[in-house]
Amino acid sequence: MRNTTGTYSIALGLAVLGLWAMILTGEPLPEGRTELAFHIGSEILMALGCIAAGVLLLRGAPTARPAAAAAHAMVVYSCLNAAGYYAERGEVAVALVMTALALISATVAAAQILRR
Repeated sequence: MRNTTGTYSIALGLAVLGLWAMILTGEPLPEGRTELAFHIGSEILMALGCIAAGVLLLRGAPTARPAAAAAHAMVVYSCLNAAGYYAERGEVAVALVMTALALISATVAAAQILRR
């Protein structure tokens, strides 16, 4: 399970960084500059947290479980927020993907917290 969760965490973090690279090279975003800077900053922290947690999990580090729980809790918030954003824009498929990712990450976070 540790390898699966570690690999998922790293892949998710890299996917978030890639998604933002694609978004930022596309059409202008409706958010204000300050709002966008904080949004991107928080999502980069989340992505780096997922990558770091994944590496820690794969190495079997003692701090891996709390790091993964924290990183995936950030993912849950971010994905649910994004699901609402995309649903409001009528992009139901993307909203469903974000909701699914939130559920997977909620499961990962809970498993890290409850695992003995």
